[in-house]
Amino acid sequence: MTLRHATAQETADWDELVRASPGGMDLMQLPPYATIKAGAWARHHLMVHEQPGRPAVPALYLVKKVPPFGELWYAPMGPRVTEPEHVRAVCEDLRTVGAFAVILEPPVPADGPRARSELVADVPGLEEFLDLQQGHHTVLLDLRPTEEELLASFRQRARRSIRKSADAVIEHRTDDAAIEAFWQLYAPTVERAGFPLRPKDYYVTAWRLYRDLGQGHVVLARSSADVAEPEAAAFIWKHGHLGYYRDGGSVRTPSANGLQYRVQWESIRWCKEHGATTYDLYGAPPSWQADDPDHPLHGLVQFKTAFGPITDTVGTTRLVLDRRRTAAWDRFGRRVYARLTRARNPLFY
Repeated sequence: MTLRHATAQETADWDELVRASPGGMDLMQLPPYATIKAGAWARHHLMVHEQPGRPAVPALYLVKKVPPFGELWYAPMGPRVTEPEHVRAVCEDLRTVGAFAVILEPPVPADGPRARSELVADVPGLEEFLDLQQGHHTVLLDLRPTEEELLASFRQRARRSIRKSADAVIEHRTDDAAIEAFWQLYAPTVERAGFPLRPKDYYVTAWRLYRDLGQGHVVLARSSADVAEPEAAAFIWKHGHLGYYRDGGSVRTPSANGLQYRVQWESIRWCKEHGATTYDLYGAPPSWQADDPDHPLHGLVQFKTAFGPITDTVGTTRLVLDRRRTAAWDRFGRRVYARLTRARNPLFY
């Protein structure tokens, strides 16, 4: 048996086990993320994949019960394996779990869309699936250089905006009032960009959870001391060596123009000062679609690539374990369940 439940000791050491996996740390493979997703996924399993000659890989699987179809499993941003052959071995492990399908997001590097096509062609039952997370294509910064070296590595538009906002008032906070102020910027920014927005409680609960774990941090910015309310902000996750920019918001006013660059710079500085060696700007179009104006994330390209190049992985795949049940789920099951759960979970997954 090469797939098993984690032992009590492994559960206690879970964060370190994920950090040591071939693909390294991702916060969505840690138990707090399962807590956030509990409203959409009935439960979760902490599993360990063990194959001879390979390192043991911990994997958090969310489980959704959808009678009469059975169980749907999902490993958000995982399992943390980076080689196609390792993905194949993971898929062999999963063939006996009893689910009708398992959604997988391994961080296998990609240099174009063919990388995912080649991966699924090599694994029986594996197929391409809609990307459920934005972080498959992202901008990663190495924070080990000095601040001066980091700043010099940014593109001119980022350096110029950071210099222009030198008089901005920056607040680093974790109180409930800061989270509420962040929400007031975040919600209209998401709606303005045309992205679906979950209920407020979903976000606030998540932000408070990570805040209470000592991993969540709010950066608020005003263009000057004469401005009463924050005009740009970011919520930063910081865990060990990883700084993680997941959520941001800003107003559209002349005074706030370019202020989000300052927010990023201050977030980067704060993460670096607190021991992070990598900063993940989370979410961009694939590098090969960076110039496509029709891509949903095209509006983020100019901003995020001002700090560094896009790094790509293969994205979301689905392992079909029972083709008949999966076909019925695709044909009408998901639509029925999505309609039943829309009020509390408009994005379903």
